[in-house]
Amino acid sequence: MKKTLLNALAWLTGASKTLISFLLPILASGTAELLTALLPIAMDVVSGLADSSKTGAEKRAAAVDEIKAAALQAGIKATASAVNLAVELAVAKMNEK
Repeated sequence: MKKTLLNALAWLTGASKTLISFLLPILASGTAELLTALLPIAMDVVSGLADSSKTGAEKRAAAVDEIKAAALQAGIKATASAVNLAVELAVAKMNEK
C-alpha cells in the first residue's frame, strides 16, 4: 500500500520519490486521501492562474480560495494545511514543465 501510494503521488504530482518518501509519513494520517482528491483541483486552478497578470502572492491567495470553494462544492472537507500543500505541489509540477 505504501509503495503504491508513493508511486501514485510521485506520478500525479511529478515530485521526486525522495520528496514523497519524506512527506508520506505526514500524509499517512488520512491527509493522503484528502490530498489525492485536492491535487487534480489544484493542478487545474494553478494552471489557470499561471498566465494571470497577478503577483505571485495574489495568485497564491486566489488559488487557495478557488481550491477551497471547489473542494467544498465537491463535498471535500479540505483543511488549510492540505490546500496549502496541494498548491505547493501543483506549483512545483507547473515549474517542472
